[in-house]
Amino acid sequence: MMSITNTIIVCPICHLNLVELPQNCTICLNNFRNKITKIPENFIDLTPESIQTQSQKKSETKPLRTQLFRSQIIPLLYERILPPIWAMGLRNLGGMEVEFGEVKQFFGNDSEVVVDISCGSGIMARQLIKTGKYKQVIALDYSEFMLNELQQKMKQENIPLSKIMLIRGDVEMLPFADNSIEAIYSGAAMHCWPNTEQGINNIYRVLSTGGKLFATTFMKPLPSIVFRFFSVDELLNIMLKAGFVQESLEVEKRGVYGIIKCRK
Repeated sequence: MMSITNTIIVCPICHLNLVELPQNCTICLNNFRNKITKIPENFIDLTPESIQTQSQKKSETKPLRTQLFRSQIIPLLYERILPPIWAMGLRNLGGMEVEFGEVKQFFGNDSEVVVDISCGSGIMARQLIKTGKYKQVIALDYSEFMLNELQQKMKQENIPLSKIMLIRGDVEMLPFADNSIEAIYSGAAMHCWPNTEQGINNIYRVLSTGGKLFATTFMKPLPSIVFRFFSVDELLNIMLKAGFVQESLEVEKRGVYGIIKCRK
């Protein structure tokens, strides 16, 4: 596993490589490098907040739409309640199986490593690794409880821990090198991010040239009270400002569900 990800995993602050290069990170004082040596663990925490003081963490608290998923109860209920609702048409008529088929077709067979950003309990990450098409799947989420739930699901489904690398990370400060990822999936997540524009900018940074992004989110007219919902034009503007070009970008609205497919 490490041989594949040696050139991918970096300090989320200074972007220095955490495995291969002898340089020291003067910002995090090598805290992230020390963490990555512990792989495989339940998950490794590569969020900048993991090395901050308590006062710093309080001053940089994420909004409710992000913090909700850090409660212990939501990860436990996530796959028990939501998939049947999604299958009835809220997410896709047919639910995650339909979405998985579209993701698999869009990604094709060109990628060794696939990253599932805001992976939740890893519904897609687990399906992707079971295809046998990818040498490594990286599942990244901001919620430690979601990652714990993913690990339990992996045990139940006999998926070796070495097959899916679990990382606690922040989409706004991804711990991946520039131009290093060939395929990224982010399902039903953008409306939960603190800053969608910054998250997409960061995804664009880490995608390799020709790299693919398949992302989904919920759309207006759902009201943006706790979560932030989008129009097609808003999503197009966010993607274009990040650097994606119109010719390689598709945004589709299906009811209140939006699907983004693009190449860098």
